[in-house]
Amino acid sequence: MKKHIVLFCFIFFCAQAFTYSAEPNPTELLEQMDQLIRGKSHDMTVTLDVKAKRWERHYKIRVQMKALDYAIARVLEPPKVEGQGFLRIQTRLWNYLPSAERTILIPPSLMLDKFLGSDFSNDDFVKMSYFAHDYTAKIVKQGTVDGFPSYNLELTPKPDSPVTYGKLEVTIREKDAAPLVWKFYNEKLEHIRTLYYSGFKTFGDREIPTVWQMENLKEKDRQTTITILDAKYNLEIQDSEFTRQQLEKYP
Repeated sequence: MKKHIVLFCFIFFCAQAFTYSAEPNPTELLEQMDQLIRGKSHDMTVTLDVKAKRWERHYKIRVQMKALDYAIARVLEPPKVEGQGFLRIQTRLWNYLPSAERTILIPPSLMLDKFLGSDFSNDDFVKMSYFAHDYTAKIVKQGTVDGFPSYNLELTPKPDSPVTYGKLEVTIREKDAAPLVWKFYNEKLEHIRTLYYSGFKTFGDREIPTVWQMENLKEKDRQTTITILDAKYNLEIQDSEFTRQQLEKYP
């Protein structure tokens, strides 16, 4: 009898240990998602299409990123704004305007402005890679989205974090933490925007969503779509690429 009890206890505690070890860490899931999309470095060509009730804008942009803290984006099309660039070093953002031959450091008061008139803010361009550091995450449910088994995470701001959202929700694939849906809430916890990911394609060693569609729930006649045309990952990009001198060097 004692042997049966000992065996039962052993099996029970092993099962408990397996359950706890199998429970994913939400912060690690966010970091895994960020690494999947960003890599150690990348060089992407994307289109940015902005549609409003009375107008449309279409851009082609090259984006280079290295680690968490460095990014440079260059507008390639249309000709009217070709050469305009953005440089991010940590949380500071510069905008180069070739027509005026000047570079401006975007002040904190303008960080919530629309990035190139889109439904992404300047702050989104700067802060999205820092979500795992600025927010506390927890898994609120598991489910299926577009046929993919998924986790739904809720993110709340850490005390004194310099953030603009009162809450975030993200749905990611179980198998690789690829993002499927982001929901953005303002400081009043009103749901203001939703970002949908689709069009998964393989670039090198990873499969990523290539279509990112942002819906603006406050301005329902607006929509922004980012489409990744090409992406190269884990390249050797020199730090000298992420300087004001390089930003102002075009073509």
